[in-house]
Amino acid sequence: MKPPEGFFAHLEDDNNYDNLKLVLSDGVGEEVLWLSALELAEGFVHLEEDDLLDPHESAWSHEAVEVPEVHISPYGVARRSPRLEGAYRAAQVELYNPSGLLLLRRVVEDGGDVLEITTPNGSVYTFDYQQIRAYLRLLLPH
Repeated sequence: MKPPEGFFAHLEDDNNYDNLKLVLSDGVGEEVLWLSALELAEGFVHLEEDDLLDPHESAWSHEAVEVPEVHISPYGVARRSPRLEGAYRAAQVELYNPSGLLLLRRVVEDGGDVLEITTPNGSVYTFDYQQIRAYLRLLLPH
């Protein structure tokens, strides 16, 4: 599969294929990051679990929130309602090189499901979430 523009990943064959080289580009410069493929997979699992957070509420207010009503469609697929505009879910992954944390933030907006990646030096890269997931599906452990 062709990588999304500005995003490239490659698994190294040492260490049981756990070392992932991630190259992020904004069209002018690029950043090369090394991390565990397993930890990145766990980060993406976290981005897909539970409800997204409402950006208008304090993160502390979500500790004792009731579970929203779940609707069952006639086709048997459960969906949560309502979907929040600008709602997000975040995860962090430790990097090998450069040392630090990679912040993953999934933001649901009108017309898109966006993945924001913030590197330790403060750069923020934005991609289509579903496109990145499809690309990484073959590289990350399931």
